[in-house]
Amino acid sequence: MSYEEVSAKHGISRGKIWKLALRHNARKNEARIQERAAARARRRKEFLQELLNASTTSDVLDFLDGLPDESVALHITSPPYNVGKPYGDAHLIDKHRFHYYIGWLLQVVSELARTTAQGGVICLQVGNTHTDQGARYPLDCVLFEHLCAMGLTYQDRVVWEFPHGLTPKNRLAERYEVMLIFSKGAPKTFNATPARTPQKEPDKRAFKGPNKGKLSGNPFGAHPTNVWRIRHLGHNHKERTGHPAQFPEELARRAVLLYTMPGDLVADVFSGSGTALAVAKKTGRAFVGADLYYEDLRAQRLAAIEPDLASTLPGVTPESIAIWAAEARAVTASATPS
Repeated sequence: MSYEEVSAKHGISRGKIWKLALRHNARKNEARIQERAAARARRRKEFLQELLNASTTSDVLDFLDGLPDESVALHITSPPYNVGKPYGDAHLIDKHRFHYYIGWLLQVVSELARTTAQGGVICLQVGNTHTDQGARYPLDCVLFEHLCAMGLTYQDRVVWEFPHGLTPKNRLAERYEVMLIFSKGAPKTFNATPARTPQKEPDKRAFKGPNKGKLSGNPFGAHPTNVWRIRHLGHNHKERTGHPAQFPEELARRAVLLYTMPGDLVADVFSGSGTALAVAKKTGRAFVGADLYYEDLRAQRLAAIEPDLASTLPGVTPESIAIWAAEARAVTASATPS
């Protein structure tokens, strides 16, 4: 019987009929719906396995549709800002009506949320876009509330500060962009040490309490903050590839080391020149990525990379090593026969 026939016979609403049918597994098409869902999950798993540790030429929404639910430990990416950048050979790809662009970007962010694993993290590097009237509009402001509404947990708003850039005539010069950091539930991983910075006073000592007179800092450096001072890639920088909006490896490296462990899956759905993928390979993480352009450039860059055999600790300096080494004392203990 149809919903209408059951409703007319028993005098109950279609919504109540639907709930009863769902509860008793009596929906006519339920088996086919479940079968399609299982087939889609299987297809997505196969797609991920085919692309693991590689990138592909693909539209971002098509690529994300191919990823399984809750499969990515870290999404780190920087979407186009809709300011007319000439990506590849398509000079109008980064220029759309403002609300069309925002709607498209929200679709992307929604898919990032779906594919992020429980305990996983999204690092979304954004700057300013423009309205249809040419006014500047900060993307982090429009995206923040939507990320929260998607059930994600706000972690940080990192300010990426850089010392150089264009100097406008009638307003302040822009010297920072923003990385929004959200997690799905509580973050599974937070490794502070790889992102520490050198202590300003590595010989500072506690002036009271039980540790009075002892070194009060951390031997691995100061705790990382939400201000990252990292230089832009100048035209002659060794990392420069020719991509019009390339960000430095150090920016991606901090995020990867902070929020993942070796073997975790890192994804960049706007791979561009492959910076995030290159960092993932260097640091022993699995990776996938996609972009409509620059596939040959990414392939060449990734092929030349060998995984790091050691990880540097940026907060450790020769001065801090000397200070802490001077405090070291030998500890002896007698062995107890087993």
